[in-house]
Order: sequence, then structure tokens, then C-alpha cells
Amino acid sequence: MQGNDARQRESEDRFRLMADSAPVMIWVAGVDKQFEWVNRPWLEFTGRAMDDELGSGWLSGVHAEDLERCSGIFHASFDARQPFTMDFRLRRHDGSHRWVLANGVPRTAPDGTFHGYTGSCIDIHERKELEERLAERTRALRVADRRKDEFLAMLAHDLRNPLGPIANATAILKMMEKQMPAIAPVRQIVERQLEQLRRVIGDMRDVTRITQAKLELQNERVEVSELVRHALENAQPQIDAREHRVQVEEPEAPLAVCGDSMRLAQALSHLLVNAAKFTPTGGEIIIRAHAEGDMAHIHVKDNGQGIAPDFLPNVFEPFAQEAHSKPRTNNGLGVGLTIAKRLAELHGGDIRAASDGPGRGAEFVLVLPLARSGEPASRAGHDAEHGAVA
Repeated sequence: MQGNDARQRESEDRFRLMADSAPVMIWVAGVDKQFEWVNRPWLEFTGRAMDDELGSGWLSGVHAEDLERCSGIFHASFDARQPFTMDFRLRRHDGSHRWVLANGVPRTAPDGTFHGYTGSCIDIHERKELEERLAERTRALRVADRRKDEFLAMLAHDLRNPLGPIANATAILKMMEKQMPAIAPVRQIVERQLEQLRRVIGDMRDVTRITQAKLELQNERVEVSELVRHALENAQPQIDAREHRVQVEEPEAPLAVCGDSMRLAQALSHLLVNAAKFTPTGGEIIIRAHAEGDMAHIHVKDNGQGIAPDFLPNVFEPFAQEAHSKPRTNNGLGVGLTIAKRLAELHGGDIRAASDGPGRGAEFVLVLPLARSGEPASRAGHDAEHGAVA
């Protein structure tokens, strides 16, 4: 019997020696939930004597705001004989409270007898502060994003109000051209700027609708050939202005996708307008489509200024622009690709961008789910407003 007691004491001494050398705070509690021992790192952290920590004394170092939660988890885990993990603020020797992460596990004898708990604590204060800063930054970004959306919606509404009177004024100017031919160039300038303003307002409204999940889709069967035709109609003014050649390569077999015909045409139009903007005058734009598995791939390839490899990951970010590219002058808000990609994603698809580098052109691929047999055909032009691009 005495030999067993000696071995038990030797085992406990060995454990405490190792625990005192550990880089973490270690504690031992008995079946009565009272601390029986803490290691040297614990005492060095708190700056208190062993007797001050034993029993329930250690709870006096827990921050007042964490005490009820900490004590509750501790006692509930003991009662259930379950391991636990919790974080709380513990007073350090300098009087400051530091966040620590505590773990506790039941201690049992070989015969299953419950002897209490053994646990550890590590200082996680820096990590906790970083998490709190990140959380605060996330909250601030969400507030800023919401205010941005509200501002865009308000601005789009305020800008839209004068469009009707301006359009009426241009119509009156057109009627007066026979008597006053000199006003024709002025009227044409006003009409061009009016159309540009309509496109900018359309982009503002779309960005707001998409980010606020208020965009409604009318999904149906859409023939890819019709989708390409409608997209080209929308983008034709920008293509003609730069005198680009457009080559449409028909797929080997007819393709149809499932989605909102006007929104899909809008997405593809944004890709075509982007190609027209960033391809020098007299360039070439190639459109081709094919099926891969259960997805349709619609390619828009140009021989324009291309995209630098380090910018490719950012090409769909709103307002993003390469340092070497020309400034956006009368080119809209710079959110066309952002809107196009989000529209594709809302349809269960995606848009991918590729380029061999500056001066070597770019290729964008609109990927959409193929339509299943039996889906209703699209109603061309069900919402002409959806077709506006910038």
C-alpha cells in the first residue's frame, strides 16, 4: 500500500514538473469543482500566490463581463462530465485583462472513477483584437456599401426625371430643322448625350437591383442565335463608332440556354461593348458558341489592347481599370463587366476572361446552362429596358 502511495506521489510530482515547464497555463480541479493546483506559468501570468488561485479564487481574476458566462460553462461541463472550450478575459499581473482560450477535459481513473478536470489556458489576446478589428471593419464596409447603393438609387432617380423634357426638346428641335438647318448638329449632340445618360442611369439601377437582390428574372428557353442577334443590336452603335468588323461563327448544331432573354442579351452586350471600347479603330470581334457538357459557351474575342496578367483577377471589379489603359471618357460608369458577370451568375453561369497580355487582344466567355427539352421559348423584347447597355 505504501508503495502504491509512493508511486502515486512520484507520478504527481513528475506531472507537476512537466506542467511547470510547459509554455501554457495548466490547472487541475477536483470533483467538487474547486481548483487544486495551477502551474508556474499560470502564477507568472496572474502574479498571484498559489493559495489565491485555489478553490474558486481563480474566478476573481475573470473580467466582470465574462464571469457569469465563464462560470456557467465551467459548472455545466462538470455536471455533464463533458470537455469544454471557452474564451474569457483574465487579469494579468500588470492589472490588464487579456483574452485567454481555456480547454478542460474530465480526469478519470482506469476503473472509470471521476476525479475532476485538467485543463489549459493560452493567451489569445492579439488574435482576439484582430478578430474584433476585422469585425468592426466588416460592419463599416457593410454600412458604406448600403449607403453607396442608396446613393446610386437616389442619383438614378434624380437624373431620370429630366430625361423626358430633354427628349421632348430634341423632338421639337428636329421638327425645326427644315426652317433652321444649322440646329441639326446641336440636336444630334444632345441626342447622343441623352442616350449616354440613359445608359449610365440604366447601369446605376442595375447595380442597385443586383446588389440588393431585387432583380427579377423571367426564365425561359432562349436560342443562342437570337441571343447573339439581340446583343449585337444593342452594341451596334459602339461597334460602328469604332468601325470594327464582327464575325459570327455559327455553332455546329443549334444551341439554346435557359434564362431571361433580355438580361442575357444585356450581359452579352456588355462583353461586346467592352471589346469595342478597348479595340483600336478598325479592329475585329469574333463571336462563336459551342456546348460543353450541360453548359453553353459563348465566346467574344477581340484583337484589341489586351489585359495584363496581374490585372486579369480584377477585371470584373466595379470601376476597375488598368494603369496603362486610356481613361474612361464617355464610356459609362465602368461597371459593364461587373453587371455582366453578376447576371451570368444569377442564371447559374459565369463569365471567364483570358488574354495573352497587353496588345494581344482578349477573350471573354459567357457560360450558361443549356435549356432542357420542353422549356418554353423566349418572348423577344418582353422588356426593352433590360436591353440597355453602357
